Amino acid sequence: MTRTQKNIFYSGLLASFFIAFSAITTQSHANNPNSAAVILMYHHFGDDTPPSTSVTLAQFDAHLDYLSNQGFNVWPLSKLITHWETNQPVPDRTVVLTADDAYKSVYTEAYPRLKALGWSMTTFVNSEPVDRGFGNFMTWQQMREMQADGFEFANHSHTHSKMRPIDGETETQMLARVRQELEMTQQRLEAELDAENVPMLFAYPYGEYSESAANLIAEMGYVGLAQVSGAVDANADRRALNRFPMAVNFAKIEDFRLKVNTRPLPLTSVTPWNPIVTDNPPTLTLNLSEPVRQLNCFNSRGQALKMDWQTPTKLVIQSEQALRSPRDRYACTAPIGQGRWYWFGHLWIID
Repeated sequence: MTRTQKNIFYSGLLASFFIAFSAITTQSHANNPNSAAVILMYHHFGDDTPPSTSVTLAQFDAHLDYLSNQGFNVWPLSKLITHWETNQPVPDRTVVLTADDAYKSVYTEAYPRLKALGWSMTTFVNSEPVDRGFGNFMTWQQMREMQADGFEFANHSHTHSKMRPIDGETETQMLARVRQELEMTQQRLEAELDAENVPMLFAYPYGEYSESAANLIAEMGYVGLAQVSGAVDANADRRALNRFPMAVNFAKIEDFRLKVNTRPLPLTSVTPWNPIVTDNPPTLTLNLSEPVRQLNCFNSRGQALKMDWQTPTKLVIQSEQALRSPRDRYACTAPIGQGRWYWFGHLWIID
């Protein structure tokens, strides 16, 4: 484990609060060599909100300065998805900015900064607190103003409930609740905003979901967004796309530079897909499209995982210690060259 790999891993440790699964399809990575991007996730922008879900204004300004000065392409999420679906190339160093919950500081702080740069952001909305007029959330009128300037608003559920069984629910009850949560918010978004410009995108509250819930959400026509660190490309399973969480302790500019320059690990499959842990510690099998040198994998405590290379492209990894409730993760990184890294993360949910 090199010093840089340690820096990369530890810079994301506090993101374990937000961790989620980066699902990968069985499509060959080589089929989409020019489709990689990095998706960033924010919540609050300011110095007077919880540091676990906030970036300071100085940090955000530094992020935007770096992206601008280094010539990054800053796209709305729907544009990235459209390029994937139409098999169009994605320029190197493409970044998508997202924000969860529709807090007011997205309007007061992020919006004017991004508008001045000609950039957009995709914000995921909990419709209940907006409808109830909670003071720390945006209003529908503010969202309409932003949408008129090219900003996107998408679904984050009505009540911010978890997309997996809770409170003794049966599977049938859970799926009915999930469907209702999404339908309620989509209806509110389309009623309050320009419906034709409300994309079918959904960000998982707390980054948690079961495979059956993710399948339902996909069947309803949504692309799902998770909360685990890692880059994405057109091969990523669109039930749960990786995002790098941005918050005070893991949004320092040196960490930011590393994250926005990462690439997705060249995976063809990840098993199991379901993040719900049945045996603790769980085993994860990674199949790669090509050998990767100097790959190292860790749990959220920074402890190295057992790594069993069964072939040059098939790796089985497992923590030596039981994972901690309610969420943990496995993370793998490897150097590519020129200061860039592969980065992959996988969520585990432990009840």
